[in-house]
Amino acid sequence: MKFKQNLLLIITTFFMLMSVESQAGRQGISFYYGLGLGAVAPTDFDVSATGDLMFGIEEDGWALELIGYGSVEAGSNNSAVDYSVSGNHIGLAYRTIEKDGQWYKFKVSGTDMDFDLSNTTTDTVTSGNSYTFGWGMRMNREARLEIDYSYYKSDDLADAVHMATVRYFWGGSEYQGSSY
Repeated sequence: MKFKQNLLLIITTFFMLMSVESQAGRQGISFYYGLGLGAVAPTDFDVSATGDLMFGIEEDGWALELIGYGSVEAGSNNSAVDYSVSGNHIGLAYRTIEKDGQWYKFKVSGTDMDFDLSNTTTDTVTSGNSYTFGWGMRMNREARLEIDYSYYKSDDLADAVHMATVRYFWGGSEYQGSSY
């Protein structure tokens, strides 16, 4: 792993330990999992549809999220720019306090993103950081919906990659508001 990824892992571990130590009396550790659909928009390429799987470990607003994703091949009139993308995010997320069934999310992730270009036999493998801002809402006691925007920057790419995703997930913290 690169130095930046090691540093991100150390910081993530530190924040998780701080959260468990300081706030464990308010909410225990919980797990969640989900599915997502979205779009990835690298500069100089067409937009491609993505699908992803998510698993998270959450405690009082802090979460360690693991997300794997893949896209369909984006086609254009020029086969030299047809591509598909796959990869993963491992990051530390923070969700604000849920108010009226809604919240905001901020996340920093170590990200691996691989581009499979149709005009070459090798993949372009990249590694960098993603910065995510999201909005979420509770669908029912056990289910939540989040809409995320991610900005991916890597030293391996000249320009940033933008991603937008809608995720539906189950589990996690119990709802503390009125009953459904």
